[in-house]
Amino acid sequence: MIEELNLKELFTAFVNFIFRNLKLLLIVIVIGVIGVISFQKLKTPYYETRAICISGISEYEHVGYQEGWLQRTAIDMINHLEINIANRDFNQVSELLGVEVDIAKSIKFIEAEQLYQKDMNEEFFTLNKFEISLSVFNNNNIHKIEEGLVFYFNNNPYVNEYYTSFKNSKEEVIRDINNEMNLLDEIRLKGLADQVNNITKVVSSNGLQKSEINNQIAALSEYREKIKMQKNLLRPLTFVQSFAKVNRPENEILIWSLIGAFISFIIGVFIARVREVKD
Repeated sequence: MIEELNLKELFTAFVNFIFRNLKLLLIVIVIGVIGVISFQKLKTPYYETRAICISGISEYEHVGYQEGWLQRTAIDMINHLEINIANRDFNQVSELLGVEVDIAKSIKFIEAEQLYQKDMNEEFFTLNKFEISLSVFNNNNIHKIEEGLVFYFNNNPYVNEYYTSFKNSKEEVIRDINNEMNLLDEIRLKGLADQVNNITKVVSSNGLQKSEINNQIAALSEYREKIKMQKNLLRPLTFVQSFAKVNRPENEILIWSLIGAFISFIIGVFIARVREVKD
């Protein structure tokens, strides 16, 4: 009971304090909000956009995956750019992206995140895609920055070496499949069907089953097309969905006005309290 009375008295005293100094508090709050709005209006506007990407780097590195291609290396490469952007080392950013320094300076922030999806058991599993968040001061540079990111991946020595090795290995598999298909075709033309089962089949790292195949040529042809697709499509960086061209800058006036009003209120309470103590 005593504690309840003390809390009630404390609350009453605080309300009376607010009403006694209401004019001062309102003046301080208004000045604070006006200051925040003025700052937001004067600062350089920026635009936020996103893109969905896929990278074949994990395939080059032979990263084991069951839930989808892991995009860790590609994500780390994107996020590494933010180190130079945060340090305002735009000459380095310009060199890495292959763009002009003015375009590099227009980048405010960049970040990549792995994409996930829920299954029927409400559990998240990794997708073979990731998302890039980009903030720029000039929305006309978004497309050039997108091209710069592709340049950045294609000209990275580590990625380029793995990508070249990946393409060469796929070409070797395609040649082996072609040779196998030609040999099978020759045997069939000669009517030597009994020798078909002794032919060595081309087996992929993912495992083309060694069980009997009714139409081995058709199966090998289908597998060859799959290898060709991987070779042609699994590039270091591919944009599944390009950055959206946004025309409306981000507006944080409301949020910062509320924060400014709260901080101004605290400052006003402190000033009013000091003034009452002096009086």
